[in-house]
Amino acid sequence: MGGILLSIGTVLSILFIIMLFKGGKYDYMLESLSGDAFPFKSMYSVGLAWQDFKIGKLRGVPGNLLRKDANLYYSKKYSEYYARIIWAQVISLAHACLAFFFVLAGVFNNMSGFLGIVGVVVCVIIIYYFFTFTSGKIKTRTNECEKEFPNAISKLALIVNSGVILHESWEMVAFGNKGTLYEMMQDSCEQMKNGVSEIDAIYEFGQKTNSDDIKKFTSALIQSIERGGGDLPQFLANQSSELWATRRQVMLQKGEKAAGALLMPIALMFLGVMMIVLAAAMQSFGL
Repeated sequence: MGGILLSIGTVLSILFIIMLFKGGKYDYMLESLSGDAFPFKSMYSVGLAWQDFKIGKLRGVPGNLLRKDANLYYSKKYSEYYARIIWAQVISLAHACLAFFFVLAGVFNNMSGFLGIVGVVVCVIIIYYFFTFTSGKIKTRTNECEKEFPNAISKLALIVNSGVILHESWEMVAFGNKGTLYEMMQDSCEQMKNGVSEIDAIYEFGQKTNSDDIKKFTSALIQSIERGGGDLPQFLANQSSELWATRRQVMLQKGEKAAGALLMPIALMFLGVMMIVLAAAMQSFGL
């Protein structure tokens, strides 16, 4: 068993080195990567080299999912680039992990089976973690946007009702506070300055938040703009009231769930106290 795993590990290690040199032509694609999303980026050239072959190409369901996540989290312009990089990351780290553990299993022959299984499990965990990392970031960003959104729309409604046009009001709100939602609003302001229409910038803002409530709002806002914007002040005031009402309902639901989750610990604590009291009573009666 140990000899077989050592042979597999040796072949994988040699392949890794070959692909590392072969993928050197893609090093320029890795230079700009940074942050906790891309650790060990110098070895991603292995995954990029594998993508030159049919077996390693980004396609099918995994390709669609990665492109969708990259489009939402980064931008449509760079979605293909980041999708390929994430796929290369998954392939490279999985390849390195299997090679390492299979060689280790071959060296420690008495633990070969255990180390081989550990290597496969760690490989699966690595694939799952990095494949879903971007979608996890999107969910976190969506939650943060939904928390900040009612307050942002209240400010927007107040400024528009004071007589300021929508474009300037949007910019004042975007640069008037800090947070994920405001940063995304700032991005839409930059798009408008670069020649993107107000409607297209607001639409893309809604899509990137990946929030149903925010996308619903931006769609209604675009319809109001297309009608001429005469009802915009009243529309924003109504939306602000609805968003705060929805926010209160969500908070109440979360409070009820939290209270329900506390019932079991409270019951266990009560049972423990009762047992202590009963034990003390039985001891005092000499039972």
